[in-house]
Amino acid sequence: MGLVIALDISMGKSYKVLYDGQNCLSEGEILHNESGFQTLLDEIRNLSEKPILVFESTGIYSKPVEIFCRENQLRYCLLNPLVAKKQLEQGTLRSWKTDKHDAHKLAQAHQKNDRPEKIQQPEIYNEIRDLSRFYQEVEEEIKRTRMHLHNALQLNFPELELFFSSRITPYALTLIGLFPHPEFVLQ
Repeated sequence: MGLVIALDISMGKSYKVLYDGQNCLSEGEILHNESGFQTLLDEIRNLSEKPILVFESTGIYSKPVEIFCRENQLRYCLLNPLVAKKQLEQGTLRSWKTDKHDAHKLAQAHQKNDRPEKIQQPEIYNEIRDLSRFYQEVEEEIKRTRMHLHNALQLNFPELELFFSSRITPYALTLIGLFPHPEFVLQ
């Protein structure tokens, strides 16, 4: 099936194993810094064929490795942690949790499982996805703020609902700012 580099990623470093079939050719730790990634890239370039890198998606810890793969046009499989855990525990009665053992099991399990290779898209799609996520967060925050405003008005001045069809127009918000409670109106 070819060469496989499996990485067990943790904060700031990864444990790397290189497999050809079921044979381990090399292993060791790489740091997630310029020199660590350069060492890994040099090892990859010195191989007879291009390997596929396999690692679990671990949020912010796996992002530097994913960016490294994208920038260097390397083939890689980004695994869902739950799927990887299930694949790693096949044939065992308990899970072992060590970086070295997990990296070896990831490489060995890759030969037995059909894992989709991550398709690298143009950077504009990543930017659009990030902007879309940011837009959704802003929309959710606006909804939360409106709900808090509605709750505060219902507690302090429920009669305001009778005056305005929308309490978020500039006119309504100005009046609410001037008269946040019925006692202010009476004065």
